[in-house]
Amino acid sequence: MSEVNNIPQVQEILIGCIFPSPMNPRKTFNEDAIRELAENIRQQGLLQPITVRHKPFTDGKGNVRPLANAYEIVCGERRYRACKMISETMFVPCIVRDLTDDEAFDAMVTENLQRQDVDPIEEAVAFKLLTTRGTSADDLAARFGKSIRYINDRIRLAMLKEPLRLALSAGRLTLRGGYLLARLNEADQQAFIDEEYDEECEYTTSDIEEWLDRHFMNLWHAPFQDGETLQETWNPEGKLIRRCLTCDCNTCNHGCLFVDMKTEEPQCIDEVCYNRKADIYYDWFLRQYESRFVLAGKPATAGYIALFCETNRYYSDEIKERLNSITNKLTSAGYRIFTERELPNRVWSNTEGELADGTAIECIEISQMAFRSQIKFCVRRIPNAEATRPSDPAQPSNYPARLAERSVTIEKTADKKVVNYAKKNFDREKYVSQKGALMPWENTILMAIVWDKLPWNEHDKLIPGTAYTTPTFEQMDKMVKSTMFDASWKRKAIAAFITSSYKESYLEEAMKNLSIEAKDFISKTRQKADESISAINDELREMGYDEKANKL
Repeated sequence: MSEVNNIPQVQEILIGCIFPSPMNPRKTFNEDAIRELAENIRQQGLLQPITVRHKPFTDGKGNVRPLANAYEIVCGERRYRACKMISETMFVPCIVRDLTDDEAFDAMVTENLQRQDVDPIEEAVAFKLLTTRGTSADDLAARFGKSIRYINDRIRLAMLKEPLRLALSAGRLTLRGGYLLARLNEADQQAFIDEEYDEECEYTTSDIEEWLDRHFMNLWHAPFQDGETLQETWNPEGKLIRRCLTCDCNTCNHGCLFVDMKTEEPQCIDEVCYNRKADIYYDWFLRQYESRFVLAGKPATAGYIALFCETNRYYSDEIKERLNSITNKLTSAGYRIFTERELPNRVWSNTEGELADGTAIECIEISQMAFRSQIKFCVRRIPNAEATRPSDPAQPSNYPARLAERSVTIEKTADKKVVNYAKKNFDREKYVSQKGALMPWENTILMAIVWDKLPWNEHDKLIPGTAYTTPTFEQMDKMVKSTMFDASWKRKAIAAFITSSYKESYLEEAMKNLSIEAKDFISKTRQKADESISAINDELREMGYDEKANKL
């Protein structure tokens, strides 16, 4: 290699003798941008030489030596790709440097990290690789002008599983959503992929937060935080369990780590540890009262404690399985488990008075343990004792009201499933490309667009009672038919409107008219919800109540 004053000189090397390095952490290249660069090089030439080294070769004995006429790219693979687009036989200006593998890798990473358009995942992998080669986060922060917090952010992001990395790089997963998922261990990330991930869908931060809320535990509501003797919880082997206050699996302890997010409430992301601590707490709690539990074969008696389990056919399979395990454990210990048929009436006021006169009994609802909730006592009347007292119509059973509430929840859940399905499957481009006159349902949505721009006082004139509310599709459709609205609007406006986050109420109607698959999904979802609601209503009628839990 020729040098002047120890400075490497530029050499012209045949492009066929130059090869990309397998160590380069940059794996994605924008083809359009490279074509644009190739055109600039064709017109002006390559203004910045490529840095290369002699390509290393390992012989059969494991000895490494450089090849004389083969070169490996250290910096400038994008320029190399652009030159190759121009000609397979051109000579490329290069600076040849004598570098070891570690030195070459360090130079590659440094160049990639100094780009303005660096991909977050590539940056994360690069920082991770540098730390595995002995560079500290402090050194990386000083070298690249970043904060230590920023470096740690990116290093943690490298923990994402491959499908999530690809989604983040492609813009289908937000950076903050990526940070949230990067906190999880590999098994929990895989659970998200199995349950939610679709390579054609986009995921907002709120989508990720909603999934995390369903799967992870709010430590403010953790049962084991209440027991004063469990400030330091011990497992059966006598080893101290991690303290939630300082545990790395407490999301609040990532608040200073992840620069792109704020955590307001502490959540546990280690389900195994959380459940183990909860089980230890429940065992401790029950032991405090076990001498007062009603034994198997014995009636509910004032002064004792009844273990109570609501027979709920609407629990999820996971909750049912956990509830069965708890019930079997308690019955095996010789205790009786009561149901709402045996103790139907819960006392909501004057509990102390009814306990004192022997007409009620304290209860522990073991379903709270299945839901990993804090244990709270409730009071229920003893049926035999209640017969000797005047009836108290002001204290009805709460079970019918809870059934009615569950019916509403089922309907809302079905609505949410339908809207989420519609948002993910609405083919905007296909719809906009349609030709011909607008259908009646399209005219209805067009009127909704106009409705959205009208003053509130005009709303009530058109559809009475909607001054401060959004009308249903049926209300809007009825108004359109009565006004014979003009059908000259463009479908682009419709597509923008029905896919906006705050007008999801019209998505279902749009999907039913656009997709057979969507219509089938919506029909099955509604049918399943209607069957569950019908079963609840049948049970309410058997108990003498209407669907709103009013006494018949």
